[in-house]
Amino acid sequence: MPNYRWLVEISGSAAAEHVLYAFPHAGAGAAAVKKLCRALGDSCQTVAVRLPGRESRMDEEPITDLARLCDRLAEQITAHAGQRRIVLYGHCGGGVIAYETARRLPARTLRHLVVSAQQAPDRIPPVESWRLPEDEFLAQVARDGYLPREILDQPELRELVLPALRADYQAIECHVSAMDALGAPVLALAGTQDRSVAVDDVVAWSRLTTAGFRLELIPGGHNLLLDRSAEVAEAVRPVFS
Repeated sequence: MPNYRWLVEISGSAAAEHVLYAFPHAGAGAAAVKKLCRALGDSCQTVAVRLPGRESRMDEEPITDLARLCDRLAEQITAHAGQRRIVLYGHCGGGVIAYETARRLPARTLRHLVVSAQQAPDRIPPVESWRLPEDEFLAQVARDGYLPREILDQPELRELVLPALRADYQAIECHVSAMDALGAPVLALAGTQDRSVAVDDVVAWSRLTTAGFRLELIPGGHNLLLDRSAEVAEAVRPVFS
């Protein structure tokens, strides 16, 4: 059996017509998307994306070149999906990784791209957070909503999460997208109380598809994936019908 090191099967059957690949936010691994994947397991097979430098891949160097990262992901996903239709879901920075991976998939295989709490690639602020000193960088990640206080207060935990966080921020902040329009529909989810991402910047994803765009507003803030996973699952479920 092939070794899909980048992919973690979560729920659903391999015999399902569709397979959803879930891309977590910056620095995170498969654990961040498990709840959502399990909620969607009755509609498709669900698979979490696990990048180098986290969870069981802590011994691997994180990748800061987004193009190289997505080339590898597209290879793994194409091989894993086989003849099934593919849905890619990405939360926050994972949405950019999901989109760049979608651009590299065979057009006939991509059923849908879903992004949540993320600007279109050309709307990402021109900053270099990843270059900040450690304390300032981690404070920025905490403001983005993905770093619990207990990690900030424990030096050994900080050292564990820092390499993957910096790598993901660097990959996304430094990447220049070709902004190709996909031949598959795009669903964009936005939190009604999200203070990090403006709705207009989420709507900008509409220019990246020739097959239809839908915006879904969900009550909540920026961290929809963890705080509103049930609502996210309900918004995503129709893409399989």
